[in-house]
Amino acid sequence: MRHAKIRRTQHPVGHGGFHSGLISTVEGSPNGARSTNERPVASFSYVYDCGSERGDAFNSEMSLYRAASDGKTDVLFVSHLHADHINGIDRLQAMAPAKTVIVPYLDVVERLLFVLSDFEQGAVSRSSLDYFENPVAWWLGRAAERVIFLQQGRPDDIPPPRGAEPDGPIDDPSAGRRIRLDDAPSKGLPANRLATYLRAPHGPIAENFTSADPAARETESGAFVAASGSHFQLEWQAFTGDAWRSGDWVLLPYVHPVDDPARKRFIKDLKKAIGFRGNDEVKLARSLLERLRSIESAKQLVEIYSRHFAGGHNAISMSLYSGPLSQRADGSSRHARPSRQWRSSLEEPSYARLFWSDDGIGWLGTGDAALRQEKWRQPWRTFFEAFDDRIAIMTLPHHGSANNFHPDILGFRGLRFALATTVEARNRVSRLRETLGAVELAGIHTRVIDDGRLSRFTVTCERSMA
Repeated sequence: MRHAKIRRTQHPVGHGGFHSGLISTVEGSPNGARSTNERPVASFSYVYDCGSERGDAFNSEMSLYRAASDGKTDVLFVSHLHADHINGIDRLQAMAPAKTVIVPYLDVVERLLFVLSDFEQGAVSRSSLDYFENPVAWWLGRAAERVIFLQQGRPDDIPPPRGAEPDGPIDDPSAGRRIRLDDAPSKGLPANRLATYLRAPHGPIAENFTSADPAARETESGAFVAASGSHFQLEWQAFTGDAWRSGDWVLLPYVHPVDDPARKRFIKDLKKAIGFRGNDEVKLARSLLERLRSIESAKQLVEIYSRHFAGGHNAISMSLYSGPLSQRADGSSRHARPSRQWRSSLEEPSYARLFWSDDGIGWLGTGDAALRQEKWRQPWRTFFEAFDDRIAIMTLPHHGSANNFHPDILGFRGLRFALATTVEARNRVSRLRETLGAVELAGIHTRVIDDGRLSRFTVTCERSMA
């Protein structure tokens, strides 16, 4: 019997972000017992954020991930460009290179804000300037084969529709509508793929980016811009020539919309200071790059930035849902067949297997999403509301900072655990204890995932596909 097995881990790397997932299909029984007869059919690996302020802890966890993923990463999701979330990417690309990268789409001004933030903190590097100049070349020069820049969400952007059991055939095998990342090489054997469902971007794209094509028939290399709602889904065939079936697992990223008056005032003052007129982003980028390469001119830009963003600019960040697409089964549902229900376990070294559940556990990572303000929080909450019954684990925004937290983000009815990826004893995060107290008051368990090996947080989900 074939079954899906998904193992996700929040790695203990101190203050930073390093989450990995291994999505496998295995010949064997999903009854919780480990068997030497299990035969892997295919596996896909992904990483969500890849950085840390503790290099030794990160390197140790990266070595473990490399071994588990067989030295490859199918998809890398990057929530945003702060160093503690991306400074391990070069090491990832050397040890387990990612083929596809998903990252928020940033226009010239948003890329400038990240560079100026680095300048203000004394952390600017040649790499930051290279990204500002050409983000496509930055990623493709790091062994990525395909880069998808994800736009901010809009009211008409919706997640994929949910059914009770999305395992029926989805298309004619000769149609080839989906991008195929993996297949069984031998005729007659089962096949699997992590299919890409892209949505066309909203409106024209500046700087000569390529618009994503939802009807693409072949695997494409290069850089694309896609609208929110784009996602990846596990799919499978029982035999060669069989119609593709939608497996019950998705990776769904989302960038909440940001409409910031401070940004508009910043742009106005910026253009006035550099004597720039018009809205040509290519020319603006060229003009700004010249100034960023001059210490005196860069100082002027940092002064303007500091005037408008006294607390730093920390708005654009991509969240990621990893979990079942199907609706949670209930006792009265005709779809609640035991063989098709997910079984999930939470493994913690100090407590062994903490629980075994008949529910499929969804995990929602939030990066550094600015969710304290209602105008930014509400679209995010609305988008993920569809998975209200599945979201059982959340990684708190900005490592648990009270500046990004609001109790409303805990409103998912299936939520059981909230994680802060930092080191509480070092006071790296603003009012962390205040956030953790609010979470615990809501009856939700908290964990601080620091750089101690015993703080690793791993969840395994298994389900029959036959």
